[in-house]
Amino acid sequence: MESTNGQGVGIIKIEYTYNTITKPVRSKIAVGSCRFFASLAPCAAEKEARVFVEKVKKELYDATHHATAYRLGLGEEVLVRCDDDGEPAGTAGEPMLSVLEKFQLTNIVLIGTRFFGGVKLGLGGLARAYRSCAEAGVNAASICSRELQQQGFISTPYDYLGAVIKEVETVEGEILHFHYNHKVGMNILIPARKMERLQERLANVTKGKAKIKILKSEKL
Repeated sequence: MESTNGQGVGIIKIEYTYNTITKPVRSKIAVGSCRFFASLAPCAAEKEARVFVEKVKKELYDATHHATAYRLGLGEEVLVRCDDDGEPAGTAGEPMLSVLEKFQLTNIVLIGTRFFGGVKLGLGGLARAYRSCAEAGVNAASICSRELQQQGFISTPYDYLGAVIKEVETVEGEILHFHYNHKVGMNILIPARKMERLQERLANVTKGKAKIKILKSEKL
């Protein structure tokens, strides 16, 4: 998001929190003679979204269509996908995606499952039905606000290992993996808003000997 400081100079406002849902949920609505199920789940990566889609398809295996929509990430890095799964183009995935955008949800996957009831709804009717299906699912879910996490990789001489671990813990970070070689490497996950602070503190306590590389966010 971009704003100005009153003098025409652009200032970038970094988003550190986002809205998603706490746990998977499923809801059902009837539209005419058709039944629609909305299945939603929080997810941190595209692979997780795809796994959930396949899970729903197996659970509701006898359905006519499984349209999908998901949003991952924030700002310029946001990833959006939608699929009509054989429904007329633009009548299923996009209406559901618009609902996720309306509620400003991310790191979420949504499957709209349709059981055909013998009466066609028409293009407009289908779009409205999938939108209503998605809204019913979101309304049934528990929405929460979460803090953006940032992955990083630290390389440090062994002499400073204890001090580095202490600094990571000070900024509420988590050490995911250690790598032992001529130096110690560690994958970390910390609140994104504290990354700059950690960089400054590491430079001070290790006299510039510890190096930190910011990795692309995979987990929010």
